Amino acid sequence: MSSRRPHARLLLAPLLAACGTIPTPSVPLPDTTVPLANTFITQGKVVYVDQDGLRGSTLPAALQGLTIRGDALYDAASGGTLGTVKLYVRPSLDALEGRCMRVPGVLGAPTLYACEPQDETAQGIGTLNVQARASVPFTLSGPALDTAARSGRGYFGFQVVTGTAIQGETVELTNLKAQARL
Repeated sequence: MSSRRPHARLLLAPLLAACGTIPTPSVPLPDTTVPLANTFITQGKVVYVDQDGLRGSTLPAALQGLTIRGDALYDAASGGTLGTVKLYVRPSLDALEGRCMRVPGVLGAPTLYACEPQDETAQGIGTLNVQARASVPFTLSGPALDTAARSGRGYFGFQVVTGTAIQGETVELTNLKAQARL
């Protein structure tokens, strides 16, 4: 009976190779809060927050196709009406100096960078549909997310598509789980 197992492995190898990639187990990530800028100031722009959302969580080079799933909770404490938000990510904000509008943080809030959306297309990782005080599931993925995860640093950006956000409001990303493919 054990002599059949090597043959079975040989038969399974082409089948696994034909599948392309193998998913790895999901790994929990720390929750993160994305502070929102007043959309009256940053209307239509992609706004990056100078705050590392990955905080050292890295993706080994052999893995690819990172997907992050979780729940988004919009805190509309100031009366915003946020509905749809596109998310972006960069491994560094260094390249934004001089080409994006810098919005200094006030009262301990992080600095923000407001960039033209056409310049940020390659950094897109997904869209969130949020509701005030309601937890909504989401999925993020894309080459920019892989790049940021390999570096261990991820600065998230957002672009308000529908609704408005008011300074001081946030989107909390909770129950985060990351999964990649081998």
